[in-house]
Amino acid sequence: MKWLPTRKNKVEAFWKWFKENEHTYFGVTRGNQEELFAVLQRKLQKVNKHLVFEFSVEPVGGKREFTISADGMLDAFDAVFDLHEAAPELERFDIVAFRQPSEEEFSVQFGSRHLAWGDVYYTALQDIEHEEVSLTLYVKGLTKDNEDELSPALFILLDSVIGEYNMGVHVGNVEFRPYEAQPHARPIQTVKEFFPVEAL
Repeated sequence: MKWLPTRKNKVEAFWKWFKENEHTYFGVTRGNQEELFAVLQRKLQKVNKHLVFEFSVEPVGGKREFTISADGMLDAFDAVFDLHEAAPELERFDIVAFRQPSEEEFSVQFGSRHLAWGDVYYTALQDIEHEEVSLTLYVKGLTKDNEDELSPALFILLDSVIGEYNMGVHVGNVEFRPYEAQPHARPIQTVKEFFPVEAL
């Protein structure tokens, strides 16, 4: 009978491998980035097929941030928690669970369009009992013809405001509407006040 490793075994194996290769990844360059990142992606996806990662560009205090993301897939959230909880003390990396909210203006380029925080407003309906917030987003330039094209960018933009964890756990229904002068709509960057701050 073929032995299938448990997720715990896979998590431990991943961190054993990464710790052995930590300095190689800290010193990654444009010349070897594609190859090294492909290997890292394959190793992560042995834990869960949806996992992705990001490295911070500039080190702070001699360390980079290594963000492990479920890429918005709820089925992979437990794997992110497992990896974060089991992460060893690393010399060159701080491990971050889930993509965090952006502190600076964020925009998404897709095709010929450029979508920024200033293009999106919202109204919110809060369900305190279930700890969920349903949102209606009012989007400049949104039409019936381009809604399917704009939708992925809008989710990325919302993710940048409230973070991946809140997006996956605390957001209920999301509806998109063309922007007009909405008397009760507020700038999208203020929506973070509805969501708890998750410090993982």
